[in-house]
Amino acid sequence: MKTKLFRDIGYLVFILLALSSCVNEMDMVEDEQELETGISRSYPADTWTKYLINYEGSTQDKYALAKVENCLEYLYRFIPDIQYVVDHLITRGLKVRIKVSNVPGGSNESWYNPSYPPEIGFNGEINITMGRVLHELLHMFSFNTYDSYRQELDLACEEYEIRVLTDLYMRRYFRSYSHKYQGMHSLNHDYNSYIAWLDEIINDSDYSVDNFVPKFKEFGVSWILDLKDAKMHLVDVLGYKPLLVRTLWFYKEKK
Repeated sequence: MKTKLFRDIGYLVFILLALSSCVNEMDMVEDEQELETGISRSYPADTWTKYLINYEGSTQDKYALAKVENCLEYLYRFIPDIQYVVDHLITRGLKVRIKVSNVPGGSNESWYNPSYPPEIGFNGEINITMGRVLHELLHMFSFNTYDSYRQELDLACEEYEIRVLTDLYMRRYFRSYSHKYQGMHSLNHDYNSYIAWLDEIINDSDYSVDNFVPKFKEFGVSWILDLKDAKMHLVDVLGYKPLLVRTLWFYKEKK
């Protein structure tokens, strides 16, 4: 009788220990899964830049290429609107070559060339900056999004819209970074007013696209007179209709 009782107790202890072991293993698996998920969110195995950059046709300067990648990573990580821009381009299967040339005294510090295969270029490694990478990325997005910009019907509007939007993002998310403001020359008498306008847009949650348009035209006229580029026409700025800023900056108004 006692032998049977001890045997039954032994079986019960064994079952309890087995159940306890299973629970511990399940907890360990869950912990490992949570840890693995957390790591994958922070450090994805495959960086997204390989889906945007055409490496085969890009510069062989690894340092310059890494600098562009780093700028793109920062922009993607810290600016939600740029996440949308990049994801949109990648989803459509659009890739771009990265070119770096060295032309002393060249008129363009950077450029976006949409001809196939498209390229984003920089005149020397010194011009690979966060603001320049952002500027050309927005050109790529606008060219592949809006018919009037793709057909070059509003060159001045596209250029100034991208300059202003670049300045807004840099001032909002990277204020401590060195950035040469693109929407107004620092020697222009409207420069301080332009910077104050950027701050007003950033700080006023009720600032609307209707408020934006008149000031865009006002500062755009001052900018284009300074620029003295035959391709940019004053009449285009005066007829400005918001496209890029409505999609990226003022999109919340639609909700």
